[in-house]
Amino acid sequence: MDRKQERTNQVNVDFTEIVKKAYEKGVNETEMTVEKLLEDLKTDLKQIVIS
Repeated sequence: MDRKQERTNQVNVDFTEIVKKAYEKGVNETEMTVEKLLEDLKTDLKQIVIS
């Protein structure tokens, strides 16, 4: 049970970091489009599922 909780906590941390990264990109990059931002988010989120 502890191992499952540990994995859940790590996924939550990873998700939070991905959202922060996307937010920073959206705010700071002038050439960023919504489509590109969503594409990057999908790619990053798939990495959580794979690992």
